[in-house]
Amino acid sequence: MSYYSDHDKYGDFFNSYSPNKQQRLSNGGRQSSKKPKRRLKAWVKAAIAVIVLGILVLVTVLSVFKFKGSDSPEGKASDITPSDSASVVNTLPGRSVARPVSADYTVTLGNNIESKNAILMDTSNGTILARRNADERIYPASMTKVMTLLTVAEHIDDITATFKMTSAIIDPLYKSDLVLAGFGPGEEVKIIDMIYGMVLKSGAEASVGLAVYISGSEEEFVKLMNQKASSLGLTDTNFVNVSGKHDKNHYTTCTEMAMIMHAAIENDFCRQVLSTEYYTVAANSHHEELKFHSGMFEKMYGTEPDVATIKGGKTGFTSQSLFCLVSFAETDDKRDIICVTAQGEGKYSPVYDCIKLYKTYTHPRKAE
Repeated sequence: MSYYSDHDKYGDFFNSYSPNKQQRLSNGGRQSSKKPKRRLKAWVKAAIAVIVLGILVLVTVLSVFKFKGSDSPEGKASDITPSDSASVVNTLPGRSVARPVSADYTVTLGNNIESKNAILMDTSNGTILARRNADERIYPASMTKVMTLLTVAEHIDDITATFKMTSAIIDPLYKSDLVLAGFGPGEEVKIIDMIYGMVLKSGAEASVGLAVYISGSEEEFVKLMNQKASSLGLTDTNFVNVSGKHDKNHYTTCTEMAMIMHAAIENDFCRQVLSTEYYTVAANSHHEELKFHSGMFEKMYGTEPDVATIKGGKTGFTSQSLFCLVSFAETDDKRDIICVTAQGEGKYSPVYDCIKLYKTYTHPRKAE
């Protein structure tokens, strides 16, 4: 585990969120012979051909600009970074995802990992590369926020809008000893700041604030989360809150948590947020500068598996769920792989386990 001993070396945070002209034709005077008439007719044909060609070129150019416009910061969420001024995210749902299936190379894991529940899924073909008790119910803890993020992304259209944080939101969460991002009562918080505070810092008040902003209450927003779960074909997942606070009726499985992550990374904006390592919120009258560091990248570099680079993810912990992690990686042959490791006894158990799974089972023919 020595490659984690110096993970604090990241250092200081970095602040890093013509018009057509119609040509008039003239016959140049009265035509009195067939020869001039034939020359005039040829000239008119040539002029018409030039005009038609010009119109076709203009239509083509406009079409290209329209296409490129969909990839601009205003139209493509993946271009939105902490330093961007873009205000619109892609609210269209990502592509549908299928339940992963076993293959002849699927490995059943045993005590070779510490996490009691796990799955490694290849999104390129929907197959399970490795698993351990993947269909048993688990408490997702803060992995819940991946679904919260996905639901937010599909119901919001302006990330520069603000929401007034309240004591009514913060106080109960503080009393429940949940992690807070650091926003203060009465603060007008940008939506984008709450999103990054929720995912990177795992701030519960950011999660609830987003829910209230979109739906008026956490309870109403949770209905949207469960509707999304149903639309994804999840049959053993249920949410009762947006933060992952423990509740016996708040559960999922490793398989279905992987499906949620799959849906999330199919949404450009969600993928961008989940992949971000650092984010800074400027100081104001309510707090000093807030420096968010991804809870996952605090524990790993992401390059440890060699055959894949871990691009993003979300950690979680409660005393009932124990330590858990959902992550996604890009392989050396450009496939997206998702890993869920849950119910780890130690703080780094799901981290070490996911690195081992990526390293060992990313390429089925190389699996031990």
